[in-house]
Amino acid sequence: MAGDLLAFLLLFFLVLIALRVPVSYSMLLTSLVYILLSHRMPMSFIPQGMVSGLASYSVMCSPFFIVVGCVMNKAGVTDEIFEFADCLVGHIKGGLGHVNVVASLIFAGMSGSANADAAGLGNIEIKAMTEKGFDRDFAVGITAASSVIGPIFPPSNPMVYVGIMAGVSIGALFLGGIVVGVLMMLFMCITVYAVARKRNYPVRKRATVREICHAFRKGFWALMTPVILIFCIQNGNVTPTEAGAVALVYALFISMFIYKTIKFKDLYGIMAQAINSIGLVLMLVSSGKVFAWALGDQQVAEIVSKGLFSLTTNPWLILLLINLFLLFLGTFMESVAAITIAAPILFPIALSIGLNPVQFGVIFVLNLMIGVLTPPMAVVLFITSKIGEISFERAFKAVLPYYVALLLVLVLVNLFPVLTLGLPDLMLGGYK
Repeated sequence: MAGDLLAFLLLFFLVLIALRVPVSYSMLLTSLVYILLSHRMPMSFIPQGMVSGLASYSVMCSPFFIVVGCVMNKAGVTDEIFEFADCLVGHIKGGLGHVNVVASLIFAGMSGSANADAAGLGNIEIKAMTEKGFDRDFAVGITAASSVIGPIFPPSNPMVYVGIMAGVSIGALFLGGIVVGVLMMLFMCITVYAVARKRNYPVRKRATVREICHAFRKGFWALMTPVILIFCIQNGNVTPTEAGAVALVYALFISMFIYKTIKFKDLYGIMAQAINSIGLVLMLVSSGKVFAWALGDQQVAEIVSKGLFSLTTNPWLILLLINLFLLFLGTFMESVAAITIAAPILFPIALSIGLNPVQFGVIFVLNLMIGVLTPPMAVVLFITSKIGEISFERAFKAVLPYYVALLLVLVLVNLFPVLTLGLPDLMLGGYK
């Protein structure tokens, strides 16, 4: 009977998703049906569960970082970031392709979102690359691919949601993403270099030390955002939640008083945009907590775990199956929704095969970000193809070489725990 009820609930949830019912409402409706059929809890449990799901100190991280991303996008600091990156790596074969990747790594410290990166830097990057003689397809492809660095390199919104849903240290997840973000940048730059040599793309003249220093001075305040956050967390001055508040105050300060690109009258529009995003995310988190209870009550994690172990007891094969599932999940579900649904199920399994929660958290997000580039959803590709004025099909073909780079990084992160645990263990301790 219990198995029939679980099968019905999962089918009901999938039908709602197929009917394009928003994920948060799909989870709530499924939870409601479960309570009605199982009589396990009173109806009042749903609002109580939603409220208690948000009554967490860690949940406060998310609204702060969402507002930071909105402020930085509005402030228009992307020009300074792009100019500094151009001075650093624009002379290497592939020119602005490398600039694109490095700028995305830097911008990641302000937005923490692939969509924000693609939209915020995309216009500048694609326009600059096409004007310098790069193919439009190439410009769109690397812009889309490099944007997924944002959710890996701190501060990362998806890492915050993983920490909330799985009870993992958000500070450790932030630190765990640094080396992986740099690796993604390096592997993408190698791919850009190989494509550029084959197509003989142009490069800029090597920048002088004076030009690099000038570009650094212009972008200094923006470049300091991730440095300040990591320094504060590492020294124990602030928690990751408090770091979100620090980042917001800092973003407002440099935008209004240093760059002077935001005025007091702009704050209403910025906050309205941020509140809309915050509402969507908190609705997902709160409804996800109720849905997670329903899945936990039906022992879904144990059932999935037994199913995997019935197929194989080899930890590496189980990890491979988990990776494949997450890659698949990322292709059709927004990352926050995927984390909300899958984290409570998969983390116990990962821990049972000896995986560190910080390492698995980074693996979890990296898989979903590769999925962000993959149809049918591929929101980032839709954004960049629209900016570049090419078809979605052409954009997908252009991004294919970068899948190899991203998958190689994913393999390395799975095989070598030190890549994700080295910095957290060095700076926070206890994550080996």
